Amino acid sequence: MPAQDQPASGVQAQEPTEEFNARLGAIFDKWERNELPAKEALAQIEAMSREAQSDGHAANQGRAELLLGVLQGYRANLDASIRHFERARALFEQAGNRARAVGCILNLGESYRLQGNFTRARQLFRAASDAAREIDDPSTEAIALCNEGQMLLSMDQPESALTSLQKAAVVSARIKEEDDRQELRCEIDYGLAMAQLRLRDLTGAWASALASREMALKYADQPLLTGVASRGIGEVLTALGSLPEGSDPALSADPDIWFHASTEAFQSIKADGEAARTMYAHALSLSVRGKGMQAARKLQQAMIIFTRLGMSDDAAKAAQAQMKVLSSTRETPPPASN
Repeated sequence: MPAQDQPASGVQAQEPTEEFNARLGAIFDKWERNELPAKEALAQIEAMSREAQSDGHAANQGRAELLLGVLQGYRANLDASIRHFERARALFEQAGNRARAVGCILNLGESYRLQGNFTRARQLFRAASDAAREIDDPSTEAIALCNEGQMLLSMDQPESALTSLQKAAVVSARIKEEDDRQELRCEIDYGLAMAQLRLRDLTGAWASALASREMALKYADQPLLTGVASRGIGEVLTALGSLPEGSDPALSADPDIWFHASTEAFQSIKADGEAARTMYAHALSLSVRGKGMQAARKLQQAMIIFTRLGMSDDAAKAAQAQMKVLSSTRETPPPASN
């Protein structure tokens, strides 16, 4: 999860001006609520970055570059995302604002994680977490721990991932802003559900997936949260095979419904990387449920998208999963559409 904002930790640190920050936040919020196309949001924030540069205000420009990096990261334009975060870090260091510079380090780690460079990502997550603890910034520390947990899941280390995510949950309780705290808990609970699922704690996984969905429902105007939580429900339902006894009867027991909801949410804001991850998870679910040919087609499509986006680890996993599915079905799927 990208860190969109961090408070300053010292009175001498230059901060973005209130007016400039409000204008940036309004643009980002419109994109997040699917009220502004990503292309237009990027153009508007790029114009504000140039404005801040012209004014010679390093913190304002750093804030704009940070949000450009976040937007590009969600769109899985990872090289661009890294460039923006590096610029933002340099600008915040120039402004003497250590807290915001630490947030940029965290975001760089997330971009490298998405690229599959786990060694570099882990170094950056640890650096961000340690620095955030020093300056008493629980938001950045919790996000760093959450992101490290997600990375450990990608590395097939569910026990370590669970530990990191549990630490993130504890630290997140110290976040003062209720919205920031609860939005982060949506992603932490999703991560916990995935770790518990890998460890075959299906009861715990279902409880965590429901907790993630509860937070997403509270912030129903944010497709990112809807996408994450819906994918989690679909993945856990696949393992369970049916709704657990005592579940809300209004909940659909069909994993496909949840994966479709996740895909629609991510696609509505052009979060291509997350949409591809949902496609991959959906394909694995179809395979488990004996729908090998559908699974193979989705895996092929996911592999193409991951490759195009530079998400090398995800692309490799999709290719391996497709080979496994094809070996079990002994058929070749038709070419995937781009």
